[in-house]
Amino acid sequence: MNSDTKAVNLPSLAANLLSQSNLNIDNVFSTTWKNLGFKAILRQAKFSKRSGTPVEDVVYLLMFWVWLKVDFVAMFSRDSLLSFSDAKKDALYDLLNREDLDWRKL
Repeated sequence: MNSDTKAVNLPSLAANLLSQSNLNIDNVFSTTWKNLGFKAILRQAKFSKRSGTPVEDVVYLLMFWVWLKVDFVAMFSRDSLLSFSDAKKDALYDLLNREDLDWRKL
């Protein structure tokens, strides 16, 4: 571990929210996802998949992975992925590697 690395200071609203002992952060993330209407946003950005896990589920997992600040998709899939979805890490990598998806537009 790099001892020179400093902890990230969260804004007070986020820090207060995350410090609540009865909080399940995955529920907060899921509720926010639904309230923002992310499925519709993905359709507008022309995100789609032909088969397997729905694209909105895979993007949700990718966003959650980034938000949790896990270093690698493989670590996330090994430690946490199965508790959120039946998707495998290959589904995440496949979506990340697709050149036809405009992540900036999203």
